[in-house]
Amino acid sequence: MERVSFTPAVEVLHYDSSNLVTQICHDLIRNIAAFNGTGDFAVVVLNPDPFNYFNLHFGKYPGFIVEAQHTNDDFFEILMRDPGDSPADAIGFYSEQYAVLPILGEWFFYADRGWDGGTGVLGGPPDVMQFAQQRFGFYENPV
Repeated sequence: MERVSFTPAVEVLHYDSSNLVTQICHDLIRNIAAFNGTGDFAVVVLNPDPFNYFNLHFGKYPGFIVEAQHTNDDFFEILMRDPGDSPADAIGFYSEQYAVLPILGEWFFYADRGWDGGTGVLGGPPDVMQFAQQRFGFYENPV
């Protein structure tokens, strides 16, 4: 996440943070992961506190890895999985801040559902950014 804080706003693409639970965003992430890496990526919750909330409260991990061979159904099933007697706390619903990172590659998605009503950013090398812009409707970057 260090890279997020040092990346100028003009070098990232902005999107709605709730898009993580949509097929079009999932397709974009998979395509970027295949374009710039092995096709594998991780989804990690940063807030609520990943260890004190998900691990201590539910005995679950605050994220998961999606490998290239996993199906779309696998991704969405894990994203919406009830962590334990609380379906509203599934990662897809209850993740104020999250990151999507490649296992191999140089790009990142970071999102904060409380930032300007729910904003996320994608950052990476120029070829990844151009690839992504051609495949997804990102917001105009704020000044």
